[in-house]
Amino acid sequence: MNEPTKPTNQALLLQIVRDIEILKANSIQILESSRDHETRIRELEKQINRNAWIPALVTAVITSGVILIVTKGMGF
Repeated sequence: MNEPTKPTNQALLLQIVRDIEILKANSIQILESSRDHETRIRELEKQINRNAWIPALVTAVITSGVILIVTKGMGF
């Protein structure tokens, strides 16, 4: 009968080193991907902050229009 041969210590160490290299490469990819996401999120936040004054202006115009209509209706 043929028994499977036991891997040597050197073979096991080489396999561990290969596995660590693969894990390291995957970690680098994940880190770069998360940096890319963070950059995209910051850009979106900048766009939102640039346009943040628009809703406030629309609300102010509508409010002043309502006040104008009410005061003219009451004769002030």
